[in-house]
Amino acid sequence: MPRRPRAHKKSEAKLSDKQYEARTRALHVLARMRRDSMSIQAASKEEGTTPATVKKYLSAALRRSKSGHWIATKSDRYVRLLSLPGAHGPVIVRARGSKEAQFASAYLASLSRWARTERPYELGSFHGKKVGRFELITASRTLKALADAGLLQIDSLYAALKDTV
Repeated sequence: MPRRPRAHKKSEAKLSDKQYEARTRALHVLARMRRDSMSIQAASKEEGTTPATVKKYLSAALRRSKSGHWIATKSDRYVRLLSLPGAHGPVIVRARGSKEAQFASAYLASLSRWARTERPYELGSFHGKKVGRFELITASRTLKALADAGLLQIDSLYAALKDTV
């Protein structure tokens, strides 16, 4: 029996800038639903979008509960463009799935703590680890040089532009 072709989703490269921003807001909604146990309506309102937009872009990451409410799945495999510190400034990295994005977020949180305290143990658990084939920087000397040059940007996880990869 021949296999049915899969329904093709629009890739990030084919999204307009407006659609890319809407999808990014939908990813924020999904993260908020998981992290704060919020409803899709409340999380959408907090992120400045609608439940319909979240369903449009991230339908595979949502399911209906027995009571009929939309809830976020435990994890997903959607690709996200993340901005991480690189050796010469911010680097845009493709993270595959929510677990890899959560790992990158934990790295940025630890990096933020390191920036305040400069205690090397803050980044020890990330030594030699990668996100989207990109090895995370944990060397204090490199991070200090980036900070001194004003290239250590840790305020935002998601990449602002889709055309940078």
